[in-house]
Amino acid sequence: MALGMPPSLAKTFGMPNKDRSFHESPQKAGGEGWLYSEQQQKLCHFKPDTATVHAQWVAIRTYSYVPPRPPEPMTRRRMLRHNAIEAWETMRKTGWRRCPPPVR
Repeated sequence: MALGMPPSLAKTFGMPNKDRSFHESPQKAGGEGWLYSEQQQKLCHFKPDTATVHAQWVAIRTYSYVPPRPPEPMTRRRMLRHNAIEAWETMRKTGWRRCPPPVR
């Protein structure tokens, strides 16, 4: 089992490398990242979206994840960058964990 992660989830996310744990995967450059809630069985992908002259946007995609099946898309929405940062921080405080992207 990979660092306290359920075997089925560890299998979906691949093997950890020696410098990275599943609980705190490094943030990608540009603000892209993944969160997982074991309690809600959901994955959430935050990715910078096309900016406008007046605002920076982040696309947020939510997936249902019930092991051992692959993640299934649920929703996609856009948020202003500062609102997405606030959502990320709130989710982290309520039990969501960083994770690497699922293996496809």
